[in-house]
Amino acid sequence: MSTHPRRALALALLLPWCAVAACTRPGPPSLSDDDTVRAAQLLLTDRCLIRQGLTPPRPHRRPSDAGEQRRVSDALFGSGRAELSLTLPGGPEVRQHSDGCLARAQQRLYGDQERWFRASTLVNNLKSRAPEGERTAYREMRAHAVRTARTILESAHEKGTAR
Repeated sequence: MSTHPRRALALALLLPWCAVAACTRPGPPSLSDDDTVRAAQLLLTDRCLIRQGLTPPRPHRRPSDAGEQRRVSDALFGSGRAELSLTLPGGPEVRQHSDGCLARAQQRLYGDQERWFRASTLVNNLKSRAPEGERTAYREMRAHAVRTARTILESAHEKGTAR
């Protein structure tokens, strides 16, 4: 389902660890900034899927049939034509949906999914050759996401809910 199987596996393994660690420590577990954002994104996407009556995907648990797998994928990543698009220097086009649970999670974490898509696509693909304005936007939005993710995870920890 994911274009990044290692990331999906890491996220799938991270959230249960966070839940277990949260039960054994007085406060939320201490995570790196990257893991904090990943854990919050996973929590948000899981909640979104569950609200739609779908089971969040996990590496060890396959959907019951191809139809269910398609419904989960569409709900998670969006469906139809991708609404966001950016052509990189040299010609490759990167596209992403602005609907779906992942898009909603990005909107919540970064504050502006369309701006995050543009900045992260340029910075992740062009590295230091990305325009300075996009690198600045990336850093600012990333910092916003880390703060927001910590708030989300702390709230879940205080409520004792992993979902």
